[in-house]
Amino acid sequence: MQYFNLRRFAVLLVILSGTSTLLAADAELAKHITVPTDWKGEQISLPPSFAREMKFKGLEEARFSPGMFQEKSNTFFSYFFVFKIDPGSELTQKNIERELLTYYQGLSRTIFNSRKAKVDTSGFSCELKKVVPVDAQKIYPEGLTEYSATVKWIEPFVTQKPQTLHLIIQVWTDKTTKDGYLFACVSPQEMKAEIWQSMQNIRDSFYRSLQK
Repeated sequence: MQYFNLRRFAVLLVILSGTSTLLAADAELAKHITVPTDWKGEQISLPPSFAREMKFKGLEEARFSPGMFQEKSNTFFSYFFVFKIDPGSELTQKNIERELLTYYQGLSRTIFNSRKAKVDTSGFSCELKKVVPVDAQKIYPEGLTEYSATVKWIEPFVTQKPQTLHLIIQVWTDKTTKDGYLFACVSPQEMKAEIWQSMQNIRDSFYRSLQK
């Protein structure tokens, strides 16, 4: 797996050290993710070191667009992640809102702290709205639920300014293993932007691979 050679991303890797090693036993999820060569990524444990208060346990695979840390890029802070969640966690709307809010609060706080700066995360928010999934290709896992979401937070890596992230979230539970899955596409771009189609294509490829 390749990584950004950007200083900002190196800071994140240091923060995640000790939890970001790709273990052989955890390679199963990663093998289903295919991205262009200029998309980089990481695997971390859940709960992550920057948000120990999260209740979900398992692992996260994240992949970052080429412009992830470039403020002027039309793919700035655009990425997707997949949570594989150990059996026993309920993937309800309330629980997902709680977990993602905790995730983004912890991430922002940790990055600001690494710069010896303070951030007030009390005003951060995460709101989900259930929507009807459009599965024209019939590739979505059985029982999948889709949400449109908005996260309002302070972006810590580049701008250190308030940012609104849009998310398309899909969740389901594997009928055999009982593992929970959460696939989220994330971007501050409007939904008509090209990056959303790019992430949808990657997501579709992921679902097709799961079926093999």
